[in-house]
Amino acid sequence: MMGIQTMNSTPNHCLFRLTAGDVMPIPKLQIVLLGSRGVGKTCVGNTILGCKEHDGKRTVHSEVRHGSVDQTEVTVVDSPGWWKGFPAEDTPQAVKDEMQRSLFLCPPGPHVFLLVIDADTSFNAKHLDAVTSHVELLGEAVWKHTILVFSRGDWLRTSTIEEYIEGEGLALQSLIEQCENRYHVLNNKNAEEDTQVTELLEKITGTVAANAWQPFIPDQQIFMSLEKKRRSVEEGAILRQKLVQTQRNLLTGMRNKLEEMKIVLLGERSSGKSSTGNIILHKEVFSAGQDEQCHKEVRQVGDRQVTVIDTPGWRRESSCSTEQMDREIVRSLSLSESGVHAVLLVVPLDLKFTETEKVKLEEHVNLFGASIWKHTLVLFTHEDKLPNKSIEEHIEREESLRWLVDKCKNRYHSMNNRKSDLSQVTKLFEKIEEMVAANTGQLFCPNMNDVYLRISEKFCRIQLKNVLKQRLQKEFKRRELELMSNFKTTLLELQEDLNETTSRSETKGFRGDRAKPRGRTADQKNREVKEKKMNAKINTAVERLDQEILKSTEFLRSSMDALMPNFSGATSASSISGSLIRHNPTSSFHQVLAWVASLQISTNKDNQMTINFPRSSGYNSQISLMTGQKDSEND
Repeated sequence: MMGIQTMNSTPNHCLFRLTAGDVMPIPKLQIVLLGSRGVGKTCVGNTILGCKEHDGKRTVHSEVRHGSVDQTEVTVVDSPGWWKGFPAEDTPQAVKDEMQRSLFLCPPGPHVFLLVIDADTSFNAKHLDAVTSHVELLGEAVWKHTILVFSRGDWLRTSTIEEYIEGEGLALQSLIEQCENRYHVLNNKNAEEDTQVTELLEKITGTVAANAWQPFIPDQQIFMSLEKKRRSVEEGAILRQKLVQTQRNLLTGMRNKLEEMKIVLLGERSSGKSSTGNIILHKEVFSAGQDEQCHKEVRQVGDRQVTVIDTPGWRRESSCSTEQMDREIVRSLSLSESGVHAVLLVVPLDLKFTETEKVKLEEHVNLFGASIWKHTLVLFTHEDKLPNKSIEEHIEREESLRWLVDKCKNRYHSMNNRKSDLSQVTKLFEKIEEMVAANTGQLFCPNMNDVYLRISEKFCRIQLKNVLKQRLQKEFKRRELELMSNFKTTLLELQEDLNETTSRSETKGFRGDRAKPRGRTADQKNREVKEKKMNAKINTAVERLDQEILKSTEFLRSSMDALMPNFSGATSASSISGSLIRHNPTSSFHQVLAWVASLQISTNKDNQMTINFPRSSGYNSQISLMTGQKDSEND
């Protein structure tokens, strides 16, 4: 397995004697630890090896340790954890790469995976999704080699682990089932107790035996892909570093020290904006999680006066976005009449910057106007949580991050929010001064009337989208109701035909057998049983249809009509104008809104829902809402 650099791979032989038992010793045992952050993975490894080193340290890269347990050579690979409750799509690529890399640090592969869950917290559907999405990055066959290990077993007190599993509900029970009922409890506070490790090794031995004593052999394509990606990332990181250095060298001579510096912080909720502001000002002035309003602080930092404006963080979910919150975010510029020297876009390094985050960020930043990007610098927080990679390597691994950094012309800085280091603030100030020099000293001061107009237009678009969505829902329900009603009619007709056929058969049998009175044949009895079952199924299906028809009818009669403007006739445009348009109703944008909202929804020849353009519009065609293609009548 050439080309893999093993971190901390120097053998550390921690001795731990097993009590006598019936377990057949395995000459060599290789274990990979998996789990979310803070569940005690490292402590589990220490308990198995009988040593206490590495306690309290967070695993940021896959790390190998060796030891001896009785007659067995044991290799334990500790992998970095993911944020609890967050699926793999939200985990930075560097962390996922390190997880996959763990497979190749104990060739030819691990015998068993110990999936660590902490017994002192609840386990719900979100946690299940997070666990399964991360574990399955290693391959579907991984579950055959996985044992669920509950850490912090002391929290169970007098309860058994089975009672705990039963009490947690379906999510945890589903995970237990996925591991084929292989689980174990460890009390990490009582690591000296021999029996809990002995029992765990017995279960590991049983798992290995069930897999014909063969380890989990990782797909070599994964290794090749990791190596290819590593080389590409390193090359890209080196190139970016050179570009940044060249750019800074050109601006160094132009940079002037700012005696006064004005900064505004923008970013998603919980991105670390407030703690960043505290580090910049060297004082706890901003409260994390309480950023519903803009907060301005001015302090003397060294020999310069620094103004920091903290803003409300936007939420990841679009449904939580409000016009009031957006207006409060942009109000931050009003707190500095002359403008600001720098807009710091705060992005955390411990969560993946996904396409969704990119869209939300761009949506909010663009409210200030296109010129904001010339005054913007990306500020990465939680630098300490990078898995021993440079910030440039992290950027190169994430497509959306590359877009953001490129958009800001390679202006970025990373900070460790856990320590108030003066040097990291000094370097940030230098980069801000270079950006100001590139802007010829001009501060960012947009026309606030234009900004507020963009907000109004944004929420008009959102309301229009909701209106069209409601129209589609209503049309879908109408068609669903029609189909269910037709199906119910068909079932009742089928039941009527079935009953008539049965009746005729009984009458014919009665007339033909009058001279021969005798009991029903076995075939007749079977036929009657089948007919009764069929009638019962039809009745059940009709009852269910009646319930669904009732729901759909109530839905169509609900307040949806009241919530939506009238889309029919000549009054539709004025209706949508009245309900959606509050600002500048004569603008072209709102006229288009009114026109689009008045369009009719129907179906085309392929039974797809479409938007119909009126003949008076001069655009004689339909647009399919399923395919987005135009069905022309007369192009």
